[in-house]
Amino acid sequence: MKKRKLLLDNCIARAVADRLRADGHDVASIVERGADPGDAAILQAAFAEGRALVTIDVDFGALVFRDDAKHAGVLRLRPRPAAALADRASALVISHGHELEAGAFVTDDGDSVRVTRR
Repeated sequence: MKKRKLLLDNCIARAVADRLRADGHDVASIVERGADPGDAAILQAAFAEGRALVTIDVDFGALVFRDDAKHAGVLRLRPRPAAALADRASALVISHGHELEAGAFVTDDGDSVRVTRR
């Protein structure tokens, strides 16, 4: 499994960060950086650092698709309890990591996954 560079939005549970780090990924978290700078700044930071953004927030779709904001890949997860979210994030980073790394927007729809490439 390839190690991925990820930035976790402030809405992502600590259990997800712990799991992805245990999987060997390079994980940074907005929560660990202090105050929330806002969605546009989070997406910009992820891009500048070459990290795919992991979020539950649907607002990032508008930034990417409506506003054409630059990004280094986005994984938008469906809300779940923390342990289940950690498992799902881990599985999707493994199965769709190459697409995230190529700048895709990967959306967890529950039973299926949508991948939108630039």
